[in-house]
Amino acid sequence: MCVNRKRPRREQLRNNQAQENEELATAAHRDEMVAAILTITSALGLSRETLHLCVGLLDRYMEQLVVEAVKLEALSISCLWIAVKFVETPTTIFDKSIKEILQRRRHSSNWTWNEILELELKILHILDFRIMTPTILDCQLALYFADLLLLKARSNQFLKELLVDAIWFVVSGNQIADVKPPLLEPVVLLYLAHRDNINPNHAVFKPWFALRCRYGTFLPSPWKVPYDPSCVCRVCEHVKDELAS
Repeated sequence: MCVNRKRPRREQLRNNQAQENEELATAAHRDEMVAAILTITSALGLSRETLHLCVGLLDRYMEQLVVEAVKLEALSISCLWIAVKFVETPTTIFDKSIKEILQRRRHSSNWTWNEILELELKILHILDFRIMTPTILDCQLALYFADLLLLKARSNQFLKELLVDAIWFVVSGNQIADVKPPLLEPVVLLYLAHRDNINPNHAVFKPWFALRCRYGTFLPSPWKVPYDPSCVCRVCEHVKDELAS
């Protein structure tokens, strides 16, 4: 009786390969991929806001769904592409050929650009199209708003708890059109104070320079302020020392 002894080994190899393909992404896989995303964003000169938004999208998606390890890179690239389009300007995206550079990675990877676009839509659906959520960078934005309100005597009309809620409302990415009482007045005050801070013709622009020097490096869009990176005032020196430490 002729017995094919090679067949069980082939089946075992197929089973092993299937198990490898179904290996679930772990925290270690995630950390390795975020390190790669950090390298990509740094090499492309993308903003820190783009990096943090990308990682935030990735983590939120992985909290909702189980992800296979082999699909983690494609998922990360999709999150990065969403973040790039949301944060970076069209000019930056075009001048730095970001899309083309990301597309080239498919030659050394296991995904296609069409899969990236399909994943992009899936990510948005899973997250209910809520792209913005608080990140570490938002802590700096919240501190900026807190200091900004210190400069407005009118903020003393409101309970401190209400001011905190107003800051959190804005930091969370909500639009001013969605605000309702009792948050309406403090949120409007915050918007108006920021408007004054970025207006070179306003009377407060010069005396408020320390606010812009203190937070100019950290503030994300659309809250960026007029800021000179080459400024050598003591405030800027302190911030640079803080970043270096």
